[in-house]
Amino acid sequence: MSAQTLRSIDDPRNTAPTVGTGGPPGGPTGLFTIYDGQTLRAGEFTFSAAWSNYDRDPGNVDINEIPISFQVGVNDYVELFFNTDAYRGIKVNSPRNLSSFSLPNSQVLINGRLVTPPAIVLGSGAFAGQPVFRNTQNFVQFPFIGGRLNIPRIPFITGASGGGGGSFGSASNFPGVGSIYGSILPGLVLQTANFGTANSPTIVPTSFTLAPTYLPDAPFINRSYGESAFNTFTVGAKIRFTSPNNPYGVGLIPFYRFYADEAGSATGFNQLQRGASPGGGGPNPFFGDNGRGDFGLVAFADARLNRFINISGNIGFILNSSVKADFAGTEVTLLDRPNEVISGIGVDFPINRYFQPILEFRSTQYVGGRTPNAFENSPLDALGGVRFYPTRYISLGAAYRYHVNQQNEESFDDNTFRTTTTVPGPGGGTFTTTSTGIPNGFITSSDPHGFIFQASVGRRNARKTPVVNKFADVTNLELSETRVTGKCPEGQEPLEGQNCTDDMAVNVTTTAVDPENDVLTYNYTVSGGRIVGQGANVSWDLTGAAPGTYTITAGVDDGCGVCGKTQTKTITVEECKCAVKCVCPTLSVTGPAGITAPGETMTFTANVSGGTSETITYNWTVDRGTIIEGQGTPSIRVATTADMAGQTVRAEVTIGGVCETCTEKTASETAGVAEIPTCRDIDEFGVLAPDDVRTRLDSFFVELQNNPTATGYIINYGKARDVARREKLIRNHIAFRNFDASRITLLRGDENGGTLRTRFVLCPPGAPAPTPESSSVPEPSPSPEPSPSPEPSPTP
Repeated sequence: MSAQTLRSIDDPRNTAPTVGTGGPPGGPTGLFTIYDGQTLRAGEFTFSAAWSNYDRDPGNVDINEIPISFQVGVNDYVELFFNTDAYRGIKVNSPRNLSSFSLPNSQVLINGRLVTPPAIVLGSGAFAGQPVFRNTQNFVQFPFIGGRLNIPRIPFITGASGGGGGSFGSASNFPGVGSIYGSILPGLVLQTANFGTANSPTIVPTSFTLAPTYLPDAPFINRSYGESAFNTFTVGAKIRFTSPNNPYGVGLIPFYRFYADEAGSATGFNQLQRGASPGGGGPNPFFGDNGRGDFGLVAFADARLNRFINISGNIGFILNSSVKADFAGTEVTLLDRPNEVISGIGVDFPINRYFQPILEFRSTQYVGGRTPNAFENSPLDALGGVRFYPTRYISLGAAYRYHVNQQNEESFDDNTFRTTTTVPGPGGGTFTTTSTGIPNGFITSSDPHGFIFQASVGRRNARKTPVVNKFADVTNLELSETRVTGKCPEGQEPLEGQNCTDDMAVNVTTTAVDPENDVLTYNYTVSGGRIVGQGANVSWDLTGAAPGTYTITAGVDDGCGVCGKTQTKTITVEECKCAVKCVCPTLSVTGPAGITAPGETMTFTANVSGGTSETITYNWTVDRGTIIEGQGTPSIRVATTADMAGQTVRAEVTIGGVCETCTEKTASETAGVAEIPTCRDIDEFGVLAPDDVRTRLDSFFVELQNNPTATGYIINYGKARDVARREKLIRNHIAFRNFDASRITLLRGDENGGTLRTRFVLCPPGAPAPTPESSSVPEPSPSPEPSPSPEPSPTP
């Protein structure tokens, strides 16, 4: 186990145990009822005694307790605690509001007489399983076996039956004594009325509950003021998960609570009727025949917002054992106690080491399967107080406590309740009573005020005193260079004999000493450049620094800042003598992307990239064609002629204005000139039937559609009359097919010996028109005279 962590002497906040009472057990470190995130350290312990006064409902109960506790630290994270009640006094201001005052051995003053109050009990015999009104009851000692009841046809209390399984099971049934919901506590009768005649009166309950009404802290109390001592005991541990110096404290508190008195004997039950405890059994948590005690687990968290404010919060669950007893060899459950969810938030203000104001708000919510409670009240408490610490290990505390949700007049809604009672036999009947808001006969609570006084003493470890810091000094500062020369600007190079460098980083080595061997943080201040790295060995990067003198100062921080001696060194940055660097460019020439038609122009471009020359001249030459534009510029245009068809043009450029050492000054590119296109025969035929001619024309139309820039020629040979007749057929078919007539030219050849012959010729753009075989100049066919639209020719 490592040594404990000491608290700082500068921290004004002290530790003291909680008082508890009215929900959470006292003992662990905290405020008055809220656990904070602190624990005692190894070697620390505390004794605490307090006087706690608080109010509870139902019953308008005023409770006084003197809890005493002891806690001891195990290490930085765990403390153990023990708590018990050295004294407990309970004053019941409204006994008629509690079912425990209607038990057969209880008596209250009604109309000037001490009697057992009336109750609603579980019937037996003919009334088995039904709620039955029991008026008065002869005084019968616990366990109430053999007592006569003043109920017609229910002469005796015979014992308990049913229910009661396990330490946390439901309550048993007690016919003639307990309520119809189980448990030994009967339903409550708040008011009765007399019906019938004076000689034969009938007493009927007019305001009552079928379920019992009880105080979970003392469910069996039947004294207006009951006293007890050393009856409830709690042991547990407080476990913190976060480190001791963390401003956020988080952890768990497991605890076990057991009771000295239980309901298995007359003396034990008598103590429970004094309000000593709920009677949940123990101290054996595993095999308790009369209850195993209670098990609790609380999660706590706190946050130190600043030096003078701390906030704490709790949430927890308590599993409460049922109250058990042995009746004539039969184990029964007198009451199924509710479980508890406890929660709260607290804020404390350690103004200084002596004075600590505290504010708290807490809640106890009754949950889980349990014996129904007709007027159940889950208490909410608000507390405000202070603690005074004469020394770190002694505390005196006082607080005001307020029961926020007591059962006063404002706590009841204006609801209407209707009760119905049936009286069998002669003179009986059904009686109905209606009430609004506060039930008839219910006595509201009027005193929500309470208080807490506490004193504690113990042992606390000595606080950690501030250590006088001795300054750390820098004893030596070394630079790898005292003079550096910068590099040449972009595009320049050092002159011959100059020693220039691209690396402007200087290694820096610092030596420092600290008397306490504290962790040192090295600090550097420079008048130019930047520091790269951390620690005693860094790099001083002077890249971009102008020529001149620069300083570096080194210091170290051991927690107080740079308080000790520093060291300063100087370095000189010199300018490098440079000349412009001559870089040759790269040169290439690009020409037309494809073949150039004869008579069209070509474009050649010189591509120059890189180099240091700012002014470049261009001189172009071509082996064919004529430069018509761009001489002296990076791009020229060259005109071609028809005579150049099928040949190439070579363009060469020579650049100037570059370095004398450059060898790549000339580049060239060659581009081709296309051949002159020629026409081609598509079809040729003689005398044919008109439909066959039309079929061949359709094929010719397809060729023209596949060559949209071409022109079609149709040359007819033969006698003029035959040629004219065929031309008419051709024109009619062109019109019939709605073909573009401008793309077809009709020519006439010679008579061909009187034989009719037709040629289909396809000419691409630029190709010379075809010439009939008998003449050197094409003879166009005479244009036909306008005529009506041709009749559709038959489909070929």
